[in-house]
Amino acid sequence: MIQGILTFQFKINQKETGEIEPEFAPIQLIFREERFDEDNFSELLNDNDLFAIFYQHTTGLFGVKYSYSNFYAGRLKETPFQVISYFKQVADGTQYLAMSIFELDDEIEIFEDLIKDMGNRLDTIFDKLTRAKSSKQVSLIENINIRLKNEIKFTIFQVDRLSNLDKLQKVALIYNSEERMKILEILRERPIAKKELKSIIEKMSATVNIDILLQPFLELNLIRRDWIKGEKDKKTGEIQHQGEYLFLVKDILIARIPNENLLNHFKETKNELLPFYRQKVVDYFSNYDPYTQSTEETKKIASILLSPDAYDFFVLMRHNHYPLDKIPKIFSEFAVTEILLDDLKDINIITEITDENERKWICLLTEIKPLIIFPEYLLPKIREAYKNEDDDGRITFEIAKKALSLLEITYPEKVKF
Repeated sequence: MIQGILTFQFKINQKETGEIEPEFAPIQLIFREERFDEDNFSELLNDNDLFAIFYQHTTGLFGVKYSYSNFYAGRLKETPFQVISYFKQVADGTQYLAMSIFELDDEIEIFEDLIKDMGNRLDTIFDKLTRAKSSKQVSLIENINIRLKNEIKFTIFQVDRLSNLDKLQKVALIYNSEERMKILEILRERPIAKKELKSIIEKMSATVNIDILLQPFLELNLIRRDWIKGEKDKKTGEIQHQGEYLFLVKDILIARIPNENLLNHFKETKNELLPFYRQKVVDYFSNYDPYTQSTEETKKIASILLSPDAYDFFVLMRHNHYPLDKIPKIFSEFAVTEILLDDLKDINIITEITDENERKWICLLTEIKPLIIFPEYLLPKIREAYKNEDDDGRITFEIAKKALSLLEITYPEKVKF
C-alpha cells in the first residue's frame, strides 16, 4: 500500500561565513494516513535516505536498479519502506525530488509506469514553479502548488486502483514479470527447493523478494508448498534435499476467446453490425491458437490488463459497443483516448467496424480468459528427474512421490475466474 508521495526542492543555503547547510525544502507532502504530516514524516523518510537517493540521482553513488532517466527504485535504509523516486533539474539548476513511498511487501514494479507518467507531468509543473518563484508571482505559485497537489493525489488514486487486482489481473502479474515467467518455466520442468529457486532468481535481480513473486501463484492455486524430509548422503553422511519444495499442480495461459456476449446480443437484437462483426471474429480466430501464441504477445496482453484505464475500458466493452464518435468518458483525465484505443487495436483486443452508413463502431474482438491446464506433461519429467544421476536437476524418491501425490489430489480442483 502506498504511504504517500512527497516532493522537495534541494537548497544549498549558504551562510554569511561561507558555510553551506544543504536541505530538502518540502513543497507538497501528500500522505495516505492522517498520522503523518509535514512535521513527523521521518518515520517514512528521513534526511539520510533523502540525501542518499539524491546522490544516487546526481552521482550514481549506488548501483542503478532501473535504467530510465531521472528515476530510481529501491529499499530505504533508515526506515522499513521502499521508494520510487523522480528527480528533475530545471534549466537554472534548481533540483527537485518526488518520493513515492511504499511498504516493503508492495510489488512496486507494477506501479512504475504510473509513477513515470506522473514524473512526465511534473516536468512541466516544476519548470513553471521555478519561473514563478524567480519572478515572485505569489498567486501563480499558489495555483501551481494546487496543480501539483492534485497531480499527486491523482497518482495515489491510480496506485490504489492498481493495488486491488482481480484474478485475471493476477494472472497478468505472472506474464508481466521476467522473474515470475522464469519461475513458471522452472516449475514446468520439475519440483524445486525454494532455496534453490531463490538462488536462481536472485541472479536475475539481486533485490527480489521470492515470497512476493510466489504470491500470485499461491493465490491462484497453481502451486503447492511442502516440507520434504532429506536423505543422508552415503559418502559424507550429510542430509541432502531437505527443506521447503515448490510443486506445480496447475499450469496457466492467457488465452483469447470470442466475445460471445456481444455476438449473442447482436443476434438477439438483429443488429445490422452482426455480419460485419462476425466476419471479423471468424477471420481472427481461424488463425489463432493459444498454444502457439508468442511470448511477446502474451506480455503485451498482460501489460494491458495491468493498465487501470485500459482494463476499465476492456471490462466495459465485454457487454457493449459504441460509435467511435461517442466513446464513454470513463478514462482518467490524463488518458489520451485515441492512444489507448490504438494500443487495444494493435493487439486485437478491440476492432473497428464500419456500418452501411459509413459510421465507425468500436467492439471487443477478443475476450481474454485464463486457460487452466492440468500439467500432465510433468509425469515423465518427474520420473526422469528422479532417475537422473547428476546432482543438477535430480530429485529424490520423497520429492517425486510428493509431486505425484499432489498432482493426483489436486486434479479435480477447479480454478474459477
